[in-house]
Parts: sequence; structure tokens; C-alpha cells
Amino acid sequence: MKHLPILLACILATVSARADWTLKDDANSELPGRKVDIAQDGVLRARFIYGEGQIKPYLRVYGEEGDCLNDWDPKQQYPHHRGIYIGWNKITSDLGTFDLWHMNNGGTMAVKKLEKLDGGKDSATLVATIEWNAGKPGADGSKLLLIETRTLTISRPAAKAVQVDAMFELNPARDLSLGGDLQHAGIHFRASKTVGDRKAETAYVWEADLDGKGGKVKSKDMKWAQLTFPIGKRWYHATELNAPTNPVEELSWRDYGRFGFFFTKSLKKDEKLAVKYRFVTELAADVTAKPTDGQRAAFRKSAQALYDAFAK
Repeated sequence: MKHLPILLACILATVSARADWTLKDDANSELPGRKVDIAQDGVLRARFIYGEGQIKPYLRVYGEEGDCLNDWDPKQQYPHHRGIYIGWNKITSDLGTFDLWHMNNGGTMAVKKLEKLDGGKDSATLVATIEWNAGKPGADGSKLLLIETRTLTISRPAAKAVQVDAMFELNPARDLSLGGDLQHAGIHFRASKTVGDRKAETAYVWEADLDGKGGKVKSKDMKWAQLTFPIGKRWYHATELNAPTNPVEELSWRDYGRFGFFFTKSLKKDEKLAVKYRFVTELAADVTAKPTDGQRAAFRKSAQALYDAFAK
């Protein structure tokens, strides 16, 4: 019995050490629907937004001193762009063709269940089951296009950086094709609406280092893309890393702060497709204005290092 206090102390220390990351599902006082706040030592690092009144579930990421890197306003330019999100503007099946990008012809994405909210010492993990529905039922009486399992693991691998490992597993409920065009489909990051007011200051680098005129890079070898952008007086990088196993056809980018990878795909019923991405947002050191060519060269080097670590 004399060792019991020591044993209890060890247990409590272990529990405390593994309680750095927390997830809390709650009503959203700022926007319609619900939110899952994802915090490290009580500091908000990300927020998953979903539920009634939201056209699609999406993830916000936070920077230093509470900077929201993906805020949203119904009056912003292109309000269907929201944080880290997925969608295609032409999903075609026996039900017709529906737009699950703009969500403007009856299609819906709805979280049916939060399967997992798991906090720990090194990271937090959220797993959600999401139904993608058409705007009208088929002969079977169902609107269901596919069931998505979205797994988001949030960590802080370095000071002033947040990492989101995102897997989107799509399980079709019927034969369908994911189609559209690169500006309106794929897996994307949209920076805060204030970035649109300062779009002349944003800068991009990407690999493969090809011409990006017109806001697109056509290549099946796209590895990563990085946006550098201002939020208030601070500057941030947002890097999207494309897993080598993912299909990819093009990179889409816009100077107002929206970019992502695009591909088309035809899938048979129950033919699962899983794609993996890593998003890294970090404070951009020594950036006080639109980055110079020399700074962009340094950004390329650091982004490539992020990709090399991810690809392993």
C-alpha cells in the first residue's frame, strides 16, 4: 500500500501527458450548424464546421494569436469556398448530373455521424461519415450518391505550424463519375476572405515547376503547391502535399487564396477510392510584403522538404 501514492502519481502524470489535444463537439454560436473545436493545451488549432445550415462540412485552421486562416462570410467572394474542403461540380450517375461544389442544384453533403473524436499527446483525430446526395431520388427511391469517410489528424510538428493529414475515402452507392473542371472540383484550401482584398500580395510556388498561366497547371506529376498570404500584420504559408498514390491531373490556383488538386474519376458501385493529402500551415518568417523571387526560391526548398517527409 505504501507504493500506492507513487503509482497513482505515475498514472495521473501519464494521463496528463496524453491530454494535450482535445476535441469538443458543440453548437456553433458564430455560424449555422455545429462545430468541433480541436485544441492543443487549450489553444484552438482547428475547427470542423458542419450541420444544418452548412452546405458542406469543412475544416478551418488557426495560426498565431488566434488568427483564423480560413474564416468565412456569406458576403465574401465565392462563398461556397470554405476552408479545407472537397467537391466536384459535375457528379453524374443514373440520377442525373449534380453540382457538389457550388451546391446549387439540390445536391447535399451531410455529416451523418462523428465516428471518432480522439485527443492525445501528439495529435487529435476526427473521423466523420458524410453522405453525398443528389437533388432527386432514383427508381430505388434513394438520393444517395456515395458515402464518404473523412479522417482528419491534426498535429503541431513545429512551433508556429499546424499539420492536417486528411484522408477522403469515397464509397459509391451507384455507378458514377466525378467530373467537371479544375477550377470547380477536387480537394482545396481557401484562405480567409480578407486575403481576397490583398490578392496582389499573395504568391505561389508549386512542383512540378511548370507554367501556371490562367490559374492552372496541367500535369499528372503534381507533388505540392504552396500559397503565401497575409492575415493582418502576419504572413503565412499554406502547403498542400499530394500523396504519390493519388490520381491528379491539374493544379488550380487563384490569387485570392484558393488552390487545390483536380482529377476526374469513374467509379463502379462499391468501388472505393481513398485519397490522402497533407496540409501544412505555418507562420512565414521574415515576410513583410509580397515575396521576392529570392524568397520564393527559399519557399520551394522548404516545401520540397515537407513533401519528401510526407512521401516517405
